[in-house]
Amino acid sequence: MADLSSKQVAEAAGVDTAGSATAATNLAWADAFVAALEDRGVRDACVCSGSRSAPLVLALHRSSIRTHVPLDERAGAFFALGLAKASRRPVAILTTSGTAAANLHPAAVEAHHARVPLILLTADRPPELRDAGASQTIDQIRMFGSATRWFHEVGAPVADPDLVRYAAALGTRAVAEAWGPPAGPVHLNFAFREPLVPEPESLGPRAARRGPSPAALSEMAGEPAFPPPSARDLARASGLLRQRRRGLIVCGPEDASPDLPTAVARLAAVTGYPILADPASQVRYGPHDRTRVIGTYDAFLRSPAFAAREAPEVVIQFGPALTSKSYHQYAALDPEVLHLLVDPARGWRSPSRRAQEVFAADPTLFAAALAESLAKGADPLPRWGETFDLAERAARGAIDRRRASVADLAEGYLFPELLDACPDGTVIYIGNSLAIRNLDLFAPSSSKRLRILANRGASGIDGVISSGLGAGAAGESPVLVVAGDLSFHHDLNGLAAAREGIARATIIVVNNDGGGVFSLLPIARHGEVFERYFGTPHGLDFAPAAALYGVPFARPDSLAALRARAAASLAGRTTEILEVRTDREETQRLHRAVRADVIHAVEEGL
Repeated sequence: MADLSSKQVAEAAGVDTAGSATAATNLAWADAFVAALEDRGVRDACVCSGSRSAPLVLALHRSSIRTHVPLDERAGAFFALGLAKASRRPVAILTTSGTAAANLHPAAVEAHHARVPLILLTADRPPELRDAGASQTIDQIRMFGSATRWFHEVGAPVADPDLVRYAAALGTRAVAEAWGPPAGPVHLNFAFREPLVPEPESLGPRAARRGPSPAALSEMAGEPAFPPPSARDLARASGLLRQRRRGLIVCGPEDASPDLPTAVARLAAVTGYPILADPASQVRYGPHDRTRVIGTYDAFLRSPAFAAREAPEVVIQFGPALTSKSYHQYAALDPEVLHLLVDPARGWRSPSRRAQEVFAADPTLFAAALAESLAKGADPLPRWGETFDLAERAARGAIDRRRASVADLAEGYLFPELLDACPDGTVIYIGNSLAIRNLDLFAPSSSKRLRILANRGASGIDGVISSGLGAGAAGESPVLVVAGDLSFHHDLNGLAAAREGIARATIIVVNNDGGGVFSLLPIARHGEVFERYFGTPHGLDFAPAAALYGVPFARPDSLAALRARAAASLAGRTTEILEVRTDREETQRLHRAVRADVIHAVEEGL
């Protein structure tokens, strides 16, 4: 190993070492690491304020990576998550030491379960200050536990050119590990000694990068390709499906390849299998063939008569499990049903533990190849697909008829109007709890190009506003965020992300004064206990909160006004908050009435 001084190492990285050699070495390492992130396709980083992370802050500022400055780490991490989901690229987030780093944990958990590539960078005190009562010093080693794909304790920078190359290698590996498969968060912990960065007058130009050619970088920067299906897996799957004419194709909440809907539709056409498409599967909306796409299954599978009569022989699942609880109850009725999963990371994403086999391959390539394999000699069972199609039509008719008997701003019926207000190509970031369930039940399938994103990894209500604004920073598509009042309150400080004008979204707050989804559960029968601990009414006025962050706010008093205001905001790509006040008890009655209507309509047709 060459015996170079701190001065020589720093000068090689473009740092004038008239100041501290320690500071210069810190920056040399940080520059090398950040340059490797650039080379591997990282285009965005969230930089949270803090002293100990200063070398990486300066390196990111000197790079071509676009930086965003969240005012708190928890909201910033969810902003990074939404940006990574919408851009389909890894996003870095940087914090200082202590509880600042701990605030990344909720988003790290969501990214882990939703397979979102995040690069978590935490600054730390050097080893001699740990476990010694030093300020802002906690144990940050593997602090996110099993939620990260990879962890590395970087160590304190040392003046050695081989170790500068080590820092660069860590940047390269961080991106590769974040992509997986499966994709997910990685964590690198950097220990920096003081003085942290050189004085401003000591900074020279950033060193020229010596990496792969631009053409090679372009090839390496995108999402890695998943393997095609093996001939053995294809033959195995084809053989299993040919023996079973009553099948279902299940598409869970995932933003996979844009070509997946077309491939799945072709597979459905060849087999005659209906497609049960989650609202966030990207299969329910779009110009592809939706002839066999079923959207109201959560309602009509609650019919005991339908569920008992129309049992599948096989289920083939693409992506994670569906949001729908009634589907899982239906799928578990017959233990003889064959459950197959298609997952490039060989994940057993089957909450009911019914899966018998996993095919590890690119889902789009697998669906397309399987359809091609089955096309010759295909013998679909017409009655099977027709029965689900009739149920879909009956359910949709019942839902539409109920509309005439409820209030203008009835909670469930907001969703069809909001989707109608969206321009083609809109990204919809839908909240968890009641929001996604209302979208699932009330909004019909459409040929409009809508990209539905949701934090369905861990399915928490936190971080939705920040994630939606992160998606708004990813490109030029209009973004609609829909969240409940508790979810909005939980992430209020995420609104600060709108201040720079890059992150823009139309935010709909459905305010039913508490935990509306709990009103649909058995605990709602517990009166006073329910209202205090689950209903949690708050009576908050969100208008002053919007004013605090300088975001325009309105409370439309009719469905027509809501639609018009949302359409104008989305068309102009402005950020504003539109609050709709609803009644939890009315929403509870609506859901019960609609489900009863659907069951009655479907059973009449059996």
